Amino acid sequence: MSELARIETVVFLQSVDIFSYCKAEEVLRIAAIAQERMVAAGEKIYSANEPAEGLFCVVRGSVKIESSNGETKNVGPLATFGGIDILRSRLRTATATAETDSLLLAIESDDLFDLLSNNIEIVKALFRHLIERFQGE
Repeated sequence: MSELARIETVVFLQSVDIFSYCKAEEVLRIAAIAQERMVAAGEKIYSANEPAEGLFCVVRGSVKIESSNGETKNVGPLATFGGIDILRSRLRTATATAETDSLLLAIESDDLFDLLSNNIEIVKALFRHLIERFQGE
């Protein structure tokens, strides 16, 4: 059963950094492919060296991302994770585990790429975000 109404999903996604350059109409399309996923504290979301099959947005809770070199970071509400791996089309480079009971929005890579193939404005918006992100590093 869905915890979020469609409009709540759209409003949430408009607040997520990776979609910050998307217009409302574009976010509505992204919301249509996003699936809610409840994960319990301690549950693995994905492991290093698995195929990268989606990106995730944290709606509620906290997720620990542990890279293969031992670096860890925690991500909470409004953060995304797993997206770079799908853009690289490589195996996962980290393990993601729920630190607390968490509600995520999952966007499968095939659905995302299908959406991007027909929506150049979303592609442009994602590139703007990525360029801004990497210029800040």
